[in-house]
Amino acid sequence: MRSKRDKFDIVADILENIKDGRNSKSALMKNANLSFSILKKYIDYLEKNGYVEEKDGSYVITDKGLALLDRLNKVRNLEFQLAELINELSKELL
Repeated sequence: MRSKRDKFDIVADILENIKDGRNSKSALMKNANLSFSILKKYIDYLEKNGYVEEKDGSYVITDKGLALLDRLNKVRNLEFQLAELINELSKELL
């Protein structure tokens, strides 16, 4: 399994936290385990592309953001299933 998160995992973590109400910058930094500079980079991207909106100092996920989160979760599930299949095949072949 991967040890470092890729950009898809980071975006999914941010969107999931916002969806679940952990939507201030400090809560996102803590719960998504990101530094301020990295969080700012991703939030700026997500906001610019219409995935999140800032309202009264916190963030809300848009319908477009929910659709992206759904697709990212599908990719995560497929990655998990693929890793399980590879593990089973490795055991069978060794």
